[in-house]
Amino acid sequence: MMDGVSGIGDEVCPVCKLDTYMNPSMRFLINTECYHKMCESCADRIYSQGPAPCPYPNCGKTLRKNRFKRQLFSDVAVEREVDVRKRVAKVFNRRREEFASLNDYNDYLEEVETAIFNLVNKVDVEATEARLEAYEAANRQAIAANASIQTREAENAELMLNLEAERRRQQRAEALEESMAEQELKREVERKVIKELANAREGEAEDAVRKAVAAAQKTVQLKKSSARRSARDTPSVSFEAAALSMINTKLATPDARDELPYDTLEEEEYVNDLYTVGEHYYDPFLDNIERSQQAKAAGFGVRNVYEQLLFEAFMGLGCFIENEKARHKGAVTT
Repeated sequence: MMDGVSGIGDEVCPVCKLDTYMNPSMRFLINTECYHKMCESCADRIYSQGPAPCPYPNCGKTLRKNRFKRQLFSDVAVEREVDVRKRVAKVFNRRREEFASLNDYNDYLEEVETAIFNLVNKVDVEATEARLEAYEAANRQAIAANASIQTREAENAELMLNLEAERRRQQRAEALEESMAEQELKREVERKVIKELANAREGEAEDAVRKAVAAAQKTVQLKKSSARRSARDTPSVSFEAAALSMINTKLATPDARDELPYDTLEEEEYVNDLYTVGEHYYDPFLDNIERSQQAKAAGFGVRNVYEQLLFEAFMGLGCFIENEKARHKGAVTT
């Protein structure tokens, strides 16, 4: 028996009694007049010729096919409340800046919520509907103006989302291009080093490697300078137009700092003032490696080993264990 919305199974059409087990492609529709559910086939069969009464007993509503829609929420009460809120919001669409004080704006919002409550819970429906119609008739121009502002704000918000997505896509493309350029430069350095080592005489391998690395670094700097000039000379018209549109609609513009590259050290460089690396240290193991032709061909430099060992030896200076323990203990106890 069709006794209303709550007593009907979710998978069975209350009109034709078919279910989704026999027809997996079945779609259920509801009508905003009474929110009674039926399958799409029944809605087409009953209302294709024009308006007809609702097939639910004791309903008495006349339904039209163009008022049927898909049910978005499993709870029909939630579906009905959402529709009521959308309908009331199209009429009561005044903005905060239209009120002289916050109390006046809060009173207005309370009036709106009262109208929604009455319509959702069917309390003084006729009086509430009359109040909505009277308000809409008296404020038709203001309602249209605010609706136009809301439309522009929604369009600008969508525009900024699209621009942000495009900006991120460009950043990913630039990062990929930069990564590929760095890999190509590394391969170029390797080629130049191999070429210099192949042409170097005995005992000149280290100088040849330095010369090749210096030439490759110069090439890198030239390419980076050219890329910066190209980026600086390229105008970003689309983003400027979007920012102007956001200002005109009183929306916040994106923070300019977001466009800056992220620097973990914030341009701070390590300065060594603890020790000085000497030209040579007594170490038979390293001396044997330095004299090896294979090590020279591979670009091995013993000075790099000296620098690494001294850095690791001196990196603990200035750190007092007892003070660190006391500070950690105080942080834990507090």
